[in-house]
Amino acid sequence: MTAAAVLAAGCHSQKPIVVQGNSGNNALSGAEILSVRLGSTSVRNTADSVGVSFTVSNNTDSPVRFCKWETPFEPRLGKYFEVSDDKGNEAAFKGAMARRVMPPPAEAYIVVAAHDSVNTSVNLAKNYSIQTGKYTVKYVGGGVSGLRSGNTISVSVAGTN
Repeated sequence: MTAAAVLAAGCHSQKPIVVQGNSGNNALSGAEILSVRLGSTSVRNTADSVGVSFTVSNNTDSPVRFCKWETPFEPRLGKYFEVSDDKGNEAAFKGAMARRVMPPPAEAYIVVAAHDSVNTSVNLAKNYSIQTGKYTVKYVGGGVSGLRSGNTISVSVAGTN
């Protein structure tokens, strides 16, 4: 299989998203190739458990791969979410950060089949200091993953019983 690199517009650190196969005529922009969608996985969030789903969808007729680094597919490594309370204060990140040797090895990539999606769920409370209240959550995107930021979600965090 040949691979055609499709560069997404944006900052120079944005990595290419690779469309596999003979889709050189693909007229989609980087943002349209793979899309990111967040969702809430919990009916009742607490300061110890704030469930968020992360879905990457392929909007093309060919398989597409992206690097899982700096995404929830590699949990607890890196600050790839913006988590802010209803006053605009950012929740403190308490997770691990990683420095990488470039380029990423083959096992660092996830292939998404044509017109398909992959998803995972994370507990934000493991990486962010979260208290009772309302928060907005956004995937920041960019970097080595090549993914764009997606939607912003609101989550309410209840007090403990």
